[in-house]
Amino acid sequence: MGKMSKKVSIEYFRSKGLLPFQVEFAAKFLQSEEKRYWQLVSPVGAGKTRLAGAIIAHELEIRGEKRFLVLCPALLLNQWQSEISNMVSSKAEGSTPIIVDRKTYLEFESRVPVGQSPWPSVAIILMSIDLAKKENMVRNLTGIVWDLVIIDESHLLIGKRKGLFKHLVDSEVMSHCLLLTATPSHKFEGVVTKVVNRREIFDWNGQAIYPSFKKVLTTLEFERPKEEKDFLTAVEKFAYEFAILKTYGKFQSLILLRIACSSMYSLEGSLRRLLASWRSLRNKIAHSIPWTNEDLETAQQELAGGIDEVEALEEIPEGITVQPEKFLNLYQKLEGLINRLEEIRTDSKLNCLLSYVKKSIQDDGKEYLCIWTSFRNTVEYLYSCIQELDIPVYILTGSLNVNERANNLNLFRQNGGILISTDALLEGVSLEFVDESINYDLPIDPTKLEQRWGRFLRVGRKSEFRMVFMRDKSKSLIWEEKLFETLENAMKA
Repeated sequence: MGKMSKKVSIEYFRSKGLLPFQVEFAAKFLQSEEKRYWQLVSPVGAGKTRLAGAIIAHELEIRGEKRFLVLCPALLLNQWQSEISNMVSSKAEGSTPIIVDRKTYLEFESRVPVGQSPWPSVAIILMSIDLAKKENMVRNLTGIVWDLVIIDESHLLIGKRKGLFKHLVDSEVMSHCLLLTATPSHKFEGVVTKVVNRREIFDWNGQAIYPSFKKVLTTLEFERPKEEKDFLTAVEKFAYEFAILKTYGKFQSLILLRIACSSMYSLEGSLRRLLASWRSLRNKIAHSIPWTNEDLETAQQELAGGIDEVEALEEIPEGITVQPEKFLNLYQKLEGLINRLEEIRTDSKLNCLLSYVKKSIQDDGKEYLCIWTSFRNTVEYLYSCIQELDIPVYILTGSLNVNERANNLNLFRQNGGILISTDALLEGVSLEFVDESINYDLPIDPTKLEQRWGRFLRVGRKSEFRMVFMRDKSKSLIWEEKLFETLENAMKA
């Protein structure tokens, strides 16, 4: 164990359906002895999971007796398991990819004597990177040698995830490491990075895989009335005061501003949950009981409720302290915001969207329309409102089980209409048959915009694609307008 194949079977990789650029990368990665850590940056839909699965299959079937570790966002674990299972021969020892959660790991531990590594000597282990970054799991993962570690969505290696990667590198337990991403955001010391663009991807006959088609960026503008604008201005002011509370408050205020940019419905729910969680903190102040990081983490999770992109949330640093007087002042202002929100009876952004989708589907005859939002609550809100237009509408959120998600996606493909989804639920899904997508809000992680494009700009597309962004003409939120301008310039580049 330890070394990778010096001689790579090109035909083996071709038989697995890999494209020339993938076979070339696999050969260089496997045959490199000096450079053992690599990162592949290629477009969404270019087959990074398939490539990694083929590399695992090659090493397990040709070389044998290997221990593999795949770390990825939790929502992608089933996709990875399916892809690897399709690639690896069932005859090979340890060929079944195992998704390891806390319960599974404890079962592994129960099978071996105390102090002995529970990890099988030949295995394909799949694990959520957010489980792997936990302190006790880092110790468990760095206690043995892994022949190959694959980390998906490597642009998300920030905070404790980045710390996990550093521990893996420093402990020298990775014989080889492969990082995968569609977003060229990070360069890691000692890692060879290969960037592949769409125009560089060809089939074995030399034909371009991604055909040239027109990409159209348009803006759907709406204008908020004075009562909405004044209220959102007050929310933004509250968020900036919130940010004064050091690292904890700064991160919380960022979440709050992004919720405010989404929908009044999501904002109301989040403010009410935040007030409920703060009430216990206020009571602790009244009884001179010290706060703990668990109290702050609970409040953070309450505010971020309904976000499917949980990987975007960072842990609260240890030792955070908040001055009671400032907190009580903010608590009173939060109560005031909720009271003001109850008096607002309009939702200009929603009305603009409903008018647009009604015209697009009923009048212009568009068969498929996709609406993006970062928040599960907003998905459910839009679903209930669009249903009243008598238009077929389907949703994908983290509150649905796997079968419900698959059924909704299949019904959308078959019947047409509108699909409303959060980013996380469409990872790896091809929507090349959809001609238009609306961004109801900007994503929690701006790099997700590239992922949104990639769902539609895929092999098989035959017509132009239109990406629509909703923009507040009244510029109620300064934060939103600045972010919009930054993203707009990046998308046109």
